[in-house]
Amino acid sequence: MSEIKQIRRLQVTGGSTYTGSLPKTWIDELQLKRNSNVTLVKNLNHSITLFQEESNEKTNATALIGKNNSKESIRRKIIAMYLPGYKTIEIKTKGIEISSAHRGAIRDLVRTTLMGTEIIESSSEKITLQVLTQLAQLSFDVALKRMYITATNMHQESIEALNKRDSEHAEEIIKMDDEVDRFSLYLLRNLNLSLEDVQVLLDSGLKKPSDCLGYRTVVKCVERIADHAGLVAKKIKYLDSPIDGKILKEIEQISKESLIVFENSITALSKRDYDMAENVASSVTKVIEKEKKLMNSLKPDGNMAIIKLILEDIRRTAEYSRDISEIVIDETVQSVIEES
Repeated sequence: MSEIKQIRRLQVTGGSTYTGSLPKTWIDELQLKRNSNVTLVKNLNHSITLFQEESNEKTNATALIGKNNSKESIRRKIIAMYLPGYKTIEIKTKGIEISSAHRGAIRDLVRTTLMGTEIIESSSEKITLQVLTQLAQLSFDVALKRMYITATNMHQESIEALNKRDSEHAEEIIKMDDEVDRFSLYLLRNLNLSLEDVQVLLDSGLKKPSDCLGYRTVVKCVERIADHAGLVAKKIKYLDSPIDGKILKEIEQISKESLIVFENSITALSKRDYDMAENVASSVTKVIEKEKKLMNSLKPDGNMAIIKLILEDIRRTAEYSRDISEIVIDETVQSVIEES
């Protein structure tokens, strides 16, 4: 335990300053020396964290690919290097030319998914990406709000396209998911870096490292809500005939209520409002009951299977909103309990 925890006595210096000694072995391991600058952070859990002033920001990462790698495999590899916070990412081969299919997949990934990333060098055997966006350029709340607005618009427009059986509009909605993915990866990257660098944490508008755990779940929930909105749009082309008007109105009502609990869950998160989060969790149950009632009332016809899948996607919006509200409840429960 002496390697990770030691008890030292505070001394008063000059009447207004307290000092404490640090183990020499720790200082040596951190490569600090006399007159090195360090940062002290007072945490909300009544602890103090000491950081090196020098940035721990990751710099370069290199991945080898071969002709047998699939485009999805390369995509996953690049994202896996983007998320930890590397500024420069190299994709190389061993003495063979990068195929045009792989090159196109990398360009599409950079253009549609990786926020603030550019291809700065490209040769027959190597492609170099650089992340130009400054860390925490957008606060967590601002970036999350952008994600929320896009996901909400996708959901609303999917229902509009469903009403009109507009397949062209549906294809445009599906493409909107790229914007949500961009913000999702940007936020996850910053959350990962916030766990290692207190300055990124504070610049992001977060207060303590433990915030990153809950907010990571929130980001994934919003991303999944957008995915289900896209799935509604994808199913429109499979409808055999117009949906019965009465059924369509009920779908629209359930959709509207799902979006209300989604909005309220994000508002509760922003305001850190325990009571609002509780109301969201209770409201979701009512949405699910309505969805089940409509599901059970459907009569067998050519569209029944598609309608059931669409209802499930709408229900998932409400369920993910409940997950967000539960994060808020967990984070704010101290405001409604008494400790003894």
